[in-house]
Amino acid sequence: MSRSTAIVATLILGLLTLIPVQPAAAASASFIDRFDGALDTSRWYVSDGWNNGAHQNCQFNKDNVRVESGALTITFDDKAYGDRSYSCAEVQSRTRPSYGTFETRMKAAKGSGLNSAFFSYIGPVHDQPWDEIDFEVLGKDTTKVEVNSWVNGTSSGGFPVALPADSASAYVDLAYVWEPGRLRFFVNGEPVKTLTGAQVPTHDQILFAQIWGSDPLSGWMGPFTYPGHPVEASYDYIAYTKLGDPCQFAGSIACSVTTSFVDDFDTLDTSRWYVSDGWNNGAHQNCTWDRDQVTASGGVLNLSFAKTPAGDRQYACAEIQTRQHLGYGTYEARMKGVDGSGLMSAMFTYVTGEAIDIKVMGRDAGMVKLLAWDDRTPLGERLVPVPEGFVDVGMVWSAGRVDFYVGGTRVHSIADAARLPKLDTKLFLNVWGSDTLTEHMGPFTDPGQTLTFQVDRVAYTAPGTPCQFTGSIACA
Repeated sequence: MSRSTAIVATLILGLLTLIPVQPAAAASASFIDRFDGALDTSRWYVSDGWNNGAHQNCQFNKDNVRVESGALTITFDDKAYGDRSYSCAEVQSRTRPSYGTFETRMKAAKGSGLNSAFFSYIGPVHDQPWDEIDFEVLGKDTTKVEVNSWVNGTSSGGFPVALPADSASAYVDLAYVWEPGRLRFFVNGEPVKTLTGAQVPTHDQILFAQIWGSDPLSGWMGPFTYPGHPVEASYDYIAYTKLGDPCQFAGSIACSVTTSFVDDFDTLDTSRWYVSDGWNNGAHQNCTWDRDQVTASGGVLNLSFAKTPAGDRQYACAEIQTRQHLGYGTYEARMKGVDGSGLMSAMFTYVTGEAIDIKVMGRDAGMVKLLAWDDRTPLGERLVPVPEGFVDVGMVWSAGRVDFYVGGTRVHSIADAARLPKLDTKLFLNVWGSDTLTEHMGPFTDPGQTLTFQVDRVAYTAPGTPCQFTGSIACA
């Protein structure tokens, strides 16, 4: 029996008829529980006296949940309970976390027909659609974990992932980052699977730690055989970091998930920005990045193009880039590009083969070029007029589209989910020149003076984060 048919046939029935419904749960704040003392029953509800349906051969038993030696331990054993021959265990959060980072350090139980899980779920029993995000270690092979999502009762398929160690004998770090339009799974800090678009749940969910067994789901979980002794799943910690909140502990995946920021450039924050220096992007550039051409003062970032020999080039140019990778969200700048044929001032995202661009073409500084790149191929290119002086530009990047804004008004959209960039990326600001890209940038003419690309403000607003300043397109 496949998982999709078995779960649809049995789990829905169980969830609809057997789960005791807690009082309506509140939205969750960020937390980390290291299980250093007694179980915090204000945070965790201990399931007792019921099961999820005919596919389970066990009843949840509160006596099979304990906290000791700094870990939450849940047990499967052969104590008959209710109408089942075995006892299993589950805890669930009393709140309903939404978008953010969900993490645990976990050991699983070994044994065919067993399942040790860390997951979130909401469904019809809560008067909500069935949405779910799963880490499930099947006891038949504890060197793998299955990741999955469910949206309105439809599975993404289930994706087995190899673990770096046997999770029955060593703790393994598991995490997922859930954002609007994107769901990323991590094992020991490394990304292992990304789901996007319609595969990503949208409803707040209850967080679960669970161990259970099954006789009928042998095609998925293996034929059930009681190991002859109690077996356990242990959780060294469980953490939830709300999207936009700072990470809570060293090594948390949330520390590498970029948080929203606004930079007004009173100074250059080198913890946020890396200054490119001593290299260039190839033969098409007639300049070398030079840190001396980058300054920030008086609330303005200055990126200059100067007739100053740098490296093997006649000119020096300037670039900064974020140190952290960014993802979907709202990108904004108030900027004034340089005027001059063969020159370009730009704000853009870039990772190998993928980019989203807002470029002021110096041959006509009254125009910005808006486009995306997929596999180094341009997508949706359009020129849009801009007024003289500083202008507010921005883009909102999501799984299915990119919307571009000038002066707070949407001026262009690209909706091509199959080709739009999907990878986390860095944000760049730069000014440079070219002798060879005449078709795009115009014939290069020595400007005879230093020209400066000025940026008054840059902001990034992550999905789910409130807008950060008046007039931000993230407020719309």
